[in-house]
Amino acid sequence: MGERKINGVIFDQDGLLFDTERLSAVAWNLAGDELGFYLDESFLKTIRGANANDAARRFHETFGDKFDFWKLRGRKQEHFLRILRENEMPVKPGARELLAYLNQEGYKVALATASGREYSMDNLRLAGIEEFFQEVITGDMVAEAKPNPEIFLKAAEALKEEPGRCLVLEDSLNGVEAGLKGGFVTIMVPDLTEPDEKLRGRVDQVCASLLDVRDWLKEQRQ
Repeated sequence: MGERKINGVIFDQDGLLFDTERLSAVAWNLAGDELGFYLDESFLKTIRGANANDAARRFHETFGDKFDFWKLRGRKQEHFLRILRENEMPVKPGARELLAYLNQEGYKVALATASGREYSMDNLRLAGIEEFFQEVITGDMVAEAKPNPEIFLKAAEALKEEPGRCLVLEDSLNGVEAGLKGGFVTIMVPDLTEPDEKLRGRVDQVCASLLDVRDWLKEQRQ
């Protein structure tokens, strides 16, 4: 067995750890229906992994400067949290198995998400997996959102590891770009957005599930 290259694993949250992007899309559409806007999938995929300010900029570019993004987002958040809390926390397939493996093998683990801290910590608690994360970096702790790598660099710093020794797990295009720009080992686990061939050639691996990520890590250690 050679020296292990990867010492830390950094998880995205929505769409990667939790199956919440589908709920988010439903919530955006409910809010859009109420306010008279149609939000198609090609537009929604551009804001996945982005923080609220970046999303606001993209909405204004598409719908004009007078568009009331914050009103729409407020209604979306109300719908989203209602749907989320009415159902059991939707943990992605393979997440628990991967986290258990990382814990067993002594990897350092962090969460790096554009979402807020209260929402993120509530999700980890509701899912019963908060104990697996040594560090939680949220969108309110950084100045720049994905695809800027700042949030992943902050997570690596918190784990006391170099980016090249950390694996970033992402489902969104913005998140994958952030991992690549930061010099991280980057795996895409597609959720609602599939990578094109060019992106497949840039990432270290595309995995169908988090269980496949566990198997990939096992192979790297042989």
